[in-house]
Amino acid sequence: MARLHDSPSPPTPDGTPSRHSRVLESVFASMGEGVIVADEHQRFVFMNPAAEHILGMGPPDVPVSQWSERYGLYLPDQVTRYPSERLPIARAIRGESVSRTEVFVRNAARPAGAWLLVSSSPVLDEEGVLHGGVAVFNDITDLKGAEDAMRAGEEKYRSLYNNTPVMMHSIDREGRIISVSDYWLDTLGYERAEVIGRDSVEFLTPESRRYASEVILPDYFRTGFCRDVPYQIVRKDGQPIDVLLSAIAERDPAGGVARSLAVLIDVTERKRAEEALRESDMRLRAILDNAPTVFFLLDTQERYIFVNRQWERLFHRSRQEVAGRTVFDVFPRETAEALHQTNEDAFRTVSSVEREEQIPQDDGPHIHLTQKFPLLDSSGKAYALCGIATDITEQKRMEASQRFLAEASRELVTSLDYETTLQRVAEQAVPNLANLCVVFVRTEGASLQPVAVADSVPARARDVREFLQRHPPASGSPHGPAWVLSTGRSEALGASKGLLDPTALTQERWAAIQTLQGRPSLGVPLQARGRTLGALYLISTRPGHAYSPAELALAEELGRRAAFAIDNAQLYTSAQESIRARDEFLSIASHELKTPLTSMKLRVQQMESTLSRPGPLPVERVSRMLEVFEDQLMRLSHLVDHLLDVSRINERRLDLRLEEMDLVAVTRDVVSHLTEQFEKTGCAFELVAPTPVWGRWDRLRLEQVMLNLLTNAMKYGAGRPIRMEVMLHAGRARLSIEDHGMGIPPEAQGRIFERFERAASRNYGGLGLGLFITRQIIDAHGGRIFVESAPGLGAKFIVDLPPFPPEH
Repeated sequence: MARLHDSPSPPTPDGTPSRHSRVLESVFASMGEGVIVADEHQRFVFMNPAAEHILGMGPPDVPVSQWSERYGLYLPDQVTRYPSERLPIARAIRGESVSRTEVFVRNAARPAGAWLLVSSSPVLDEEGVLHGGVAVFNDITDLKGAEDAMRAGEEKYRSLYNNTPVMMHSIDREGRIISVSDYWLDTLGYERAEVIGRDSVEFLTPESRRYASEVILPDYFRTGFCRDVPYQIVRKDGQPIDVLLSAIAERDPAGGVARSLAVLIDVTERKRAEEALRESDMRLRAILDNAPTVFFLLDTQERYIFVNRQWERLFHRSRQEVAGRTVFDVFPRETAEALHQTNEDAFRTVSSVEREEQIPQDDGPHIHLTQKFPLLDSSGKAYALCGIATDITEQKRMEASQRFLAEASRELVTSLDYETTLQRVAEQAVPNLANLCVVFVRTEGASLQPVAVADSVPARARDVREFLQRHPPASGSPHGPAWVLSTGRSEALGASKGLLDPTALTQERWAAIQTLQGRPSLGVPLQARGRTLGALYLISTRPGHAYSPAELALAEELGRRAAFAIDNAQLYTSAQESIRARDEFLSIASHELKTPLTSMKLRVQQMESTLSRPGPLPVERVSRMLEVFEDQLMRLSHLVDHLLDVSRINERRLDLRLEEMDLVAVTRDVVSHLTEQFEKTGCAFELVAPTPVWGRWDRLRLEQVMLNLLTNAMKYGAGRPIRMEVMLHAGRARLSIEDHGMGIPPEAQGRIFERFERAASRNYGGLGLGLFITRQIIDAHGGRIFVESAPGLGAKFIVDLPPFPPEH
């Protein structure tokens, strides 16, 4: 590949180019020659600005096989299209090297055409594998014209002189212009008569005029030669253009300078390209300085050449301060050793190296993903090392968090025993999130007790559990697990409050856990389906540690997953209980339905036997049989009604037909229908209803409530008195029914109003639906029902009804 042209470098105070500038120009500067690269599949890879300028067109969007057509490339005869397979770049892709081949280019951007001198080479990796080709070319149009002009004879000289697309002029020994080319005139906008005989320096800018008069012309008349002299020449319209002037003298017989032939190359565009390159370099610096990623350059001695602003911000040193220093001068020894090892590996292997490097920063160690690669000169020797580092600390933290949550999730689904599961989760939270983790689960009517405790010191965990069992967190505390449970909100405190009772901690017995007091804490609710099921509480004993928002978010996510595990376990338990209750209900229902059917079947058989006998029918006996039929049919009807009511309740179709009524009058009607049953059960009945109690209710549904409660009183208190009272109480209608039967244990009083439950022993008949339906009817009226009872002392069921419940 052709070497890059040297481009100007900002000098140091002593006038020599700085090492920093040379490195940046080597890495980023554009070449003076055109460079174009294609891969092994004939796809375009790279084109530098010089190539774009020379060809007059930008990067190709077609394969190499179409480049002749795309750019207008011709054989030296300037007529025949250059065969695509013979293009130097195409031959390089096939593994051939091509040196100094002339190609003619003519296209819309360069209608006059231009001569290119092209060399190309294949691009091979370290193992010799072909990866494409590179072509380097120069515009030799001007040079070719100048050489032809010098070689041509007088006759050809004139034709070439006037027609070549290069500015040329000749001056005499006095410095006056004696001839100019047509291109010179066209470029500067003059007529020939306006130019001939005038001093050549008159067409230069004042600065170039002084330089020519004082330096260049005296030297030229002495040596008869000058080359690539930078001038600024002024067009007739006053616009300056930059040129490079080269001249050779024609001498007289005495050896003096008779006249000159000067060629002026317009380098205005080149100067603009160089300026654009400098601007590009400044833009690149700005990009690097404003990038959120760390960039740096080291020399072969691992001394800093360049660092960007992000590096300065992170490590609080300016690029001037670190210039010429090594990593051992900048970072702690342990960190510097690791960085030096990576640098050494990149230099030794002459290849890119990627490592995760831990580097200390203000808020602690950060992990950077660093890529380091050597910069090579034309001989393949490394002269610098470029590093690009990205902070991946948060990414690594997120990966660790995801692994932690995944492991916790696996633990949460291993068992439906939520206490065992929560203990495993608490143990996982230590030491990932805390030194102590306590999990509380809400229990009705009981003090806050831990269901899981884990500590980085196992013996201390036992002390914490025992302490919390003896001294549970106060329910009204403004901080701690009780507050988290009551509000359903998280809290992060610099010093734990509300978990360990400070007054109890003063005892010598709890010396092992006294160090936990005042440590940073984090509490999060365990929430599922809009309910707060418990609280997870964490305490850290690490020196200087404070819980971050990321750790709070992680703990909250762990709390949500634990809550769903608890909820699923409870739902499973509830489902199992429902299945058990259903199976028991089906057993009871089949028995309850079968009993009246069996009784009626026996009576049918008796009636058949009676009817088959000769003689008159015994009316009294048949009447008793029919009474049994009536009783059993009524029993079946009640059972069916209960089942229908449950079905309506499940479908939310328990409609009420409200009407204004006196509850006392309704009560008396119901009692009058039960007189015979009171006598059969031997229950003395007392009704206390001193005054009317008016309101709007569903008469039939209230009759159903009274019948259910009175039937229960007769069933469970057979042979004993029953007292019923109807009255106004605190602005509401109150109905109470009291029996003196076996009573209801306290632990059963909460569940007797659930479906398939009985008020007392399972030996009593019934579906266990009466009290459930009763409560649903009372709830639909906006009232409430509860029981007061003790084993062996009977039961008192109390119903409170609003006088005017809301319309349904």
